[in-house]
Amino acid sequence: MLRVLAITHALGFGGAQVSTLEFLKLLKGLVDIRIVVCESADERFVDGLRSLGLQFRGVLCKLIASYPDMAVDSVSVLIEWADVVWITDVEYLIAPRIKRVRRVPIVAHLRSYALLCPWWGLLYGMRDVCSGCSLGRIVRCKQLFNEELIKLGILSPFKGHVYKLLDFVKGPADYARFRVLFRNVVESIDGFIAVSRFVEEIHKRLMGSDKPIETIYNPVTTPLEFLSSNSVIVEGPRDDVILYASGSNPVKGPHLALEAFKFLIEEGHKVKMIMTGCKGSWVEAYAKRVGVSEYVEFASKISLEQLYKSMSRARAVIMPSVWPEPFGREPVEANRLGTPAVVTNRGGLPETVVDGETGLVVEPNPEALARALSRYISGGAVDARKIAELSLRYLEPEKSVEALLSFFHKFVV
Repeated sequence: MLRVLAITHALGFGGAQVSTLEFLKLLKGLVDIRIVVCESADERFVDGLRSLGLQFRGVLCKLIASYPDMAVDSVSVLIEWADVVWITDVEYLIAPRIKRVRRVPIVAHLRSYALLCPWWGLLYGMRDVCSGCSLGRIVRCKQLFNEELIKLGILSPFKGHVYKLLDFVKGPADYARFRVLFRNVVESIDGFIAVSRFVEEIHKRLMGSDKPIETIYNPVTTPLEFLSSNSVIVEGPRDDVILYASGSNPVKGPHLALEAFKFLIEEGHKVKMIMTGCKGSWVEAYAKRVGVSEYVEFASKISLEQLYKSMSRARAVIMPSVWPEPFGREPVEANRLGTPAVVTNRGGLPETVVDGETGLVVEPNPEALARALSRYISGGAVDARKIAELSLRYLEPEKSVEALLSFFHKFVV
């Protein structure tokens, strides 16, 4: 049986961690698997490992320039044991040290653009992936992002312009540190798993490596577990609710969701919007600025069960990302529950929704989003069961785990 050592920092609990747990559950019994996590890993992830009955070891971790670094030297016995090492998220800095312990094959997941540019979450100006990593591009990307934060009212004009000036110093410093940190990282990794074709293509174009890259979609099985232990897919009329479940990060487009929602209110639609992960954030102030705050319910982070209950009752789920979303779990989760998703045509999002069938894919502007949402508000009941069946046929969990296993085996002699 193939021996797989899975390494994940799990310092937070987001889509990457949920997807990793899903893959681990599907792999259990098919491979002999061990897991290494940070000692300070999020308890929800650790509880997930315990519930699966999987063996795991905790190691010391620290952040270097926002990249997790893990003391893998302390688990050299596991590295010696493994047929393949699987870096499940952005723990790329450990790859050269693993190779120094043993020349074991290393396969790494590409769930973001962390190998292309530092700091990968904030350097796209809310428009696009920086086209290559150079000193000038990093400075400009940082400045574009700060310009957007000023427009949204997240930064004051004065503070925003100060930050833009500081970018002339911070950008080169980040670039220099990135080059040092990643000097031997890509060369130490034998193959890459992209979460969408978009992510695959951009890494092939910009990473400067001829290492194998294959697209394997996240399995997104957690909503199916919710359905099996709770109510069935909701048929017929649903609550007059639109759900935005992507949090307050401006790259996710909560401002576009609010601006689109304003069109719906002005058209006379009697509908409410629920925005999770936005309570107490700048999004609340933006809703007042747009004039729709009385129609919006802001929630803090909620449990997966609460999220799926809201999803299963909503007219539609909206994910109006303005940056190139690598994958985007929320639309797929909604579709698994029979709820249509409205997404923008950015990054991997068009790959997760069957346009016109399980949802709609539109340009990232309020008018287009409002028109798409209006179809689900005005059109009455949707065929929830058909949406769920199409979603499973289009993004099939079993095929994802089969592809992952096949990819692992390519590197084992």
